[in-house]
Amino acid sequence: MNRVGAYIHIPFCEKKCYYCDFAAFPNLEKWIEPYVENLIKEIRLYRERMDVIIDSIYIGGGTPSYIDSKFIEKIIGEVYKFKHDIKEFTIEANPKSLDMEKLKIYRDLGINRVSLGVQSFDNEVLKNIGRNHTSQIAIRDIEMIREAGFTNLSFDLMLNLPGQDFSSVKRDLDMVKKLKPNHISWYSLILDKGSKFYALDKQGKLSLMDDDLEVDIFSYLIDELEKVGLHRYEVSNFAKKGFESFHNKKYWNQEGYLGLGIAAAGYLSNLRYNNTPNLAIYDKMLKANKLPIINKDFIDKNENEKEYIIFKLRESEGIDLSEFKNRYGVDFLKKYARQISKFRDDGFFEIDSAIRFTKKGMSLSNEFFVEII
Repeated sequence: MNRVGAYIHIPFCEKKCYYCDFAAFPNLEKWIEPYVENLIKEIRLYRERMDVIIDSIYIGGGTPSYIDSKFIEKIIGEVYKFKHDIKEFTIEANPKSLDMEKLKIYRDLGINRVSLGVQSFDNEVLKNIGRNHTSQIAIRDIEMIREAGFTNLSFDLMLNLPGQDFSSVKRDLDMVKKLKPNHISWYSLILDKGSKFYALDKQGKLSLMDDDLEVDIFSYLIDELEKVGLHRYEVSNFAKKGFESFHNKKYWNQEGYLGLGIAAAGYLSNLRYNNTPNLAIYDKMLKANKLPIINKDFIDKNENEKEYIIFKLRESEGIDLSEFKNRYGVDFLKKYARQISKFRDDGFFEIDSAIRFTKKGMSLSNEFFVEII
């Protein structure tokens, strides 16, 4: 029986941040209960049509911790009607949206990992990006998460934010060393269309870091995080040994996962699908007992191979050459000899029984991926 993950999207939040282009809706309390009822219908439709084992759950958003915990209980109660053997169960949360009662309910539901959207410990930077919490609130919530009994804590932190400089980033790093999370996602700002920052940038009103400075800062972070046991295992992800994200590895290893909720994406047996990002359409389709899928793409062998290369090279372990040959029936080093030779002399790769990016190669990986695509 196939083992799959489940991604569940909760699109509600208190305030939409300036960099956000996700399906997230602030102050739409009247939609929360009907949305949850529709989400439960969607889960039931999958359960009626599929016989799988759920082995990981990731509740993302939006801000899942923004909604009343009784709704999380209802949703998870329905998911648990699948056969399940949960290895990792993550909920995203933002500082200021948690309390001890919620955390204890999460823990009792089987949630064993909290991913907290800290973004920065610099209050001025937090204000610049539209966050509604302070560094002090984030630290308080981290302490509360641990007090509630969670032993697997991840932070999200960001680089290249307006008002952020090397000194600010070093202060963030100092807080990481002090607070000792099990996992960190430390990623650079992306100006996604639909976000406030995208519009400001188009108007020339957004001042960001020089590209070379950003690369230098991130290189420094990689070295410093390694010293405290946070090993880089993917381009933007660092973890203590044994705390790498089980669920996220499903995406990178092309394993199956259900996408539940508006704007969620799923991947099952080489079929990738996307749900509608529109709340009204989501409501209409589920009221008609239809899955809210608006797009399906069958991933053929050629596309699967290219995606596999990109996903695996994003991980520090790289591509196992024997595994690649068993999977696709070709020698990776021979098939892609031209692309590899173009970058190998520049120090992009280490090659033994696997091929992996060096630190330099990881920073410039998109240049190689363009050649593959």
